[in-house]
Order: sequence, then C-alpha cells, then structure tokens
Amino acid sequence: MGVIGLWLETTGQAAIAAAVGAAGHRVAVVQGKTNLVGELDALIVDAAVLARSVQAITGRKMADAPAFFPVLVLLGQGAGEDAVAQALASADEVLQTPFMMAEFSGRLRILLKARLFSKLTRDLDACRLQNEAALTNTSADLARRVKMLTCLSDVHAVIQRFHQPREELFRGIATLLPPAMQYPGLASARVLADGQAFISPGFRLGHWRLSLPLAMSGQADAALEVFYEQEVVSPGDGGAFSEEEKELVRLVAQRLERTMARLGADEALRREREFSALLVNTLPGGVVRLNRAGTIVFCNPRAEAILGLDPQKLESRAYTDPGFGAATLEGRPLAPEEYPFAQVLASGKPFYDIPLSLGRPDGGRRFISVSGAPLFAADATTVDEVVLSVIDVTNQKDMERQLAHALKMESLGQLAAGIAHEINTPIQYVEGNLEFLANTFGRLVELLDRLTAAALETEGDKSLAEELAALVNDEELRFLLEETPAAIRESREGLDRVAGIVLSMKRFAHPGVETSQAVNVPQAIEDTLSVSRSAWKFVADVVTDIEPDLPEISFVPGEFNQVLLNIVVNAAQAIEEKKGDKGRIDIRALQQGDAVVVTIHDTGPGIPEAIRSRIFDPFFTTKPIGKGTGQGLAIVHAVMTRHHARLECLSTPGEGTTFILTLPLGENSSLEA
Repeated sequence: MGVIGLWLETTGQAAIAAAVGAAGHRVAVVQGKTNLVGELDALIVDAAVLARSVQAITGRKMADAPAFFPVLVLLGQGAGEDAVAQALASADEVLQTPFMMAEFSGRLRILLKARLFSKLTRDLDACRLQNEAALTNTSADLARRVKMLTCLSDVHAVIQRFHQPREELFRGIATLLPPAMQYPGLASARVLADGQAFISPGFRLGHWRLSLPLAMSGQADAALEVFYEQEVVSPGDGGAFSEEEKELVRLVAQRLERTMARLGADEALRREREFSALLVNTLPGGVVRLNRAGTIVFCNPRAEAILGLDPQKLESRAYTDPGFGAATLEGRPLAPEEYPFAQVLASGKPFYDIPLSLGRPDGGRRFISVSGAPLFAADATTVDEVVLSVIDVTNQKDMERQLAHALKMESLGQLAAGIAHEINTPIQYVEGNLEFLANTFGRLVELLDRLTAAALETEGDKSLAEELAALVNDEELRFLLEETPAAIRESREGLDRVAGIVLSMKRFAHPGVETSQAVNVPQAIEDTLSVSRSAWKFVADVVTDIEPDLPEISFVPGEFNQVLLNIVVNAAQAIEEKKGDKGRIDIRALQQGDAVVVTIHDTGPGIPEAIRSRIFDPFFTTKPIGKGTGQGLAIVHAVMTRHHARLECLSTPGEGTTFILTLPLGENSSLEA
C-alpha cells in the first residue's frame, strides 16, 4: 500500500480517487509544485499537467533517484502515438480514457512494485557501499593495530635483551617508533636519558611533538618524544597525533619507564652486593654461615684467619669439631647445647658477645667474642642457616689484664705517700724507744761496772751493800727500769703495724690468680681500709658493721680488693670535695639469702640526677684534669658484671651516696668478659 499523488485538471479526479482508494492506497491531492514534494510513492497526472509541469515532475523523479518514482499519465480519448511518445518521454506509463478500473489498478500495482524493487536495490547498494567502507576502515584499523602490536612486540624484544648497554636499549626504542606511526616517513623519535639524547635514524625536529616523561626511571629529565613535520601533517582538532598513536607512545613509554626502573634497581642491587662482599671481606671480625647440619657454607678471609680454617676444607664443622676445643674463658669445655650454633638453632633468636676460649688447629688458644643470628626459611619459622660473627679479643683480653693491674698499681701509687706516712709514724716511735733502751742499758752497764769495782775493794761487803742501796735509791734508774717493758711493747706494736700495712699492700699489689677463689669479706675490707687509710683519715671517720661468721664468697681476690678500694677512695674524694666538717664512711656487710651484701655509704655531696646514669661509663669523670681518669667506677662495674654480681648506686644530692654490692655465694665457675 502506498500514497498516490493525484495532479489532475481535465480528468475526473473524483473517479480516479475512488479507484485509488478502492485499490487500498491513500490519495494525496497535488495542487502545485509545492505539494509535489512529500511522502509520495507514485504520481498520477493528466497530459495538460505533464505538459506544463514537466520540469517539476522530472525533478521529483531525480530527487528520489536511485529509487524509482513512477509517474502515470492519463491521456484523453483519441490521443495519437505522438502524444503517447511525448508523455513516455517524461512519465513511466500512459493510460488512455476511457479505461477499465481493473486495468488502472493493475498498471498502478505494477508501478508500485517497480518502485519497491528499486528501493530494495538502492538499500542493497547502500548496504554494500557501507560494508565496503566499513571493511576498508576495519582493514585500515587492523593494519594500524597490527603495526602497533608489531612495534610493541619489537619493543618487548629489545627490552628483554639482558646485559645490553643502556644506550643500545634507548637507541633501539627510538628506532622502532617512527615506522609504527601513521606517517612513517614524516616521524622521528628520541629518548632523553642519562643526560643524552638517543635518536632514531634520520632524526628531525618537527613542529608537532608528543612528549611523555619517564617518571619511574629515577631521572628528572628522562622522556620519550615523537615528532611530526609541520608542513606535511594536517592535524585535526586533537593535534597531529591520533589517539592510537598517543596510546602506542604511552604504552612504549610505560614499558621503557618500568625497564629503566628495573635497570636502576638491578644496578643498585649489584652495587649493594658488591658493597656487601667488600664489607664482609674487609671486616675486622670473621663472618661464618652454617647450614642446619652445622656445615660451614661461607666464611670470610678474617674468619679463616681467626679460626685457622683451610679454605679447601670448609666442610668441617666450626664449633663442634673436636679440633677447636671451644671452652669458657676459664677453660671449662662447652656442653653440646652451649655452642653458639646450637643456641641459635634451638632458640631461633639472636645473641650477642658470648666470650669463648678457642683452640686453633695449628696449636695455641685464642679468646674470641661470638655473636649469632638465625636465617629463616620461606615459612619464616624454621631456622634454615645460622650466621656467626667472630671477633678475636685475645689482645684485648691481654690489654684488659694489664690495664686492670696497672690501674690497681696506679691506685696504690697514689696512696704511696700516705702509706709511707702511715709506716713512718710507728717507725719514729720505735726509733725513740730504741734510743731510750740504748740509754737505759748504758746506765745499767755503768752501774754493773761500779758494783764490780766495789766488790773488789778491801771493805768488801760493806762497800757492796752501800752501792746496792745507792742503786735502789736512784730514781732515774728506777724510771728507766720501769719504762723499758713498755718501750719494748710499743716497739713491737709499731713493727706489727708496719708489717700489717706491708702485708695489705702485698695482697693488693700482687697480680694473684685469674680464677675465682674463696674470699674472706671482713679481711678484704680490713685490708682495703689499711691500704687506703691515708686517703680518708683526714677527711672522714670510717665505721664498719660486719656480721659475725660471714660466709666466704667466690671472687677473684685481687679484683674484689680493687672494687672495695675504688669505692672507698672515691667516697673519700667526694667528702673532701664537700669542704665542710669531717665526714663519715659507713661500711656494712651481712648475709641476705644466698648472697653477701656490702654497702658503702658516704656523707659526700651526692651525685646529681643528670649524670647519675653515666657514672659507670669509661673515662667519664667530674674531677678536674689530673685528678681522675674516669676508669675507677667503670672498672668496678665491669668486674661486678664479670662475676655475675649486682652493683647499685643510690644517691641523694646534698646527703651522700650509697653503693650496694650483692655478691652471690657458691662457686662462680663461669666469668663473663
């Protein structure tokens, strides 16, 4: 069914309209050229309208082309062949009146089918053209995408060339980009990196530039740039580069950026590995790595030197091999579970500075300090390997012993003048008593001579009796005889005093042994006060309160004496600095549980809170230059720590300081470094 236009002047329009409507079509009456333009499927005109409006009708037919727009001309009765031919020159079908309605409907139906077929053909042609255009566009797009994918694949291949110089990588990327552009002959590319420009062959700077920074490369000025020549490229609204080209350059820039970041990380890792290797090989201490079986898998040259390892025999076990004979500093062999390797493997925790005495395969022993840490497996719970740090402290131990003895002798040297004065006093009154005794015995010899002469005279008994009476009545002689025992007693006391001082000095000065022994605490306190008397007798009174029957402690005797001496001398110096009345030093010793506690309190100025935490630091002193080395309390702390004893310091500014020594009872078989 269609819309049929009727443009009639001479033919009965009503009858034709009725016939068109009876055929099932809709009638549209055309009254002029304006009405001719519309949604018409066919046009019925008479000869008069055709003759007058042939251009308008032909224009309508051309407007519908390539679709067929049928025109049916109604000719009057008796029209000749010339009229028919003239009508067919502009129209598609003619029908002479009168005509049968059936013939009219048939002719009209044929014309409408022809129009339908022409429209279908037009649509098919349009579809074909559209498909051809789409295929062309798709092919072009596919070609561009293939070219982009090929470029990306080539870029990936260039990036995957490991160990290639960086300049080859950058130059390869710059070479691959121009052929992948829409206008390869007009494109150029370059990579800006490492302070240089790596360009594509035939590089030319163009007016149009696409630049993407390589931020992840770690270089502020690194970038990937692509150029187009201005005189050839006709950019659209989006610029000279298409979206596909921008996406390609962006993808290449991302890959290059990640590659440069990886290269930077690889270089940093290489330098870190080189640094780690140099560090391990130049460390003053040895580094040993062992697997779970205890086999050495790595050791640096210093470890080989300290342990006496043969580089060709690293399969031997470092601390369980009988040739090493690991022991404590006192020489007690280690139990299997006490080996550093076993401790780390069992606990999974690091440890630090375990002192050992180690036998070397070539003979002799060395003192070492061992620290260890675990290396965990992938599950982060199983110890896979153990790393040990070994430091040779043999020379250090020798120096520590020498230094401790030297400082002890230095302390005695500082007290020497006072000790000499202490000895001089009893020597003086011994000397006076000896002079008194010499005079006494001189008088006695004189009297004996007189008695002998009297006995030989003629008067005999009478003369001797008189001499004896005179001797008994001689008050000076009686005085000499009465004072002689006292002088002898005082001389003996003076000599005992000198002997005691000398014995105390001998106990302090003698290096003694380096292992723990039973120490009598009251005797040690008495010796300390005797030796240090000259340091405190003019500035403080010393009061001792020692519990009877105090048990002996296990300590290195010389070191315990040095601890007491350093604290007492330090207390005397503190009281002297206060510059007031004579002070006091209280020393108490008593048993508390399984320990002996010794407290030494002085009435000095006390220790300010700001420096209280530093009093045990080596070389820290508040005394003027030349008055103190800062080693006294540091040695006290070190000795107490070595003997597993506790040392506390309580101080109140203005009231004094108390040192508390808690000394464990029993055998101290393991001394710390």
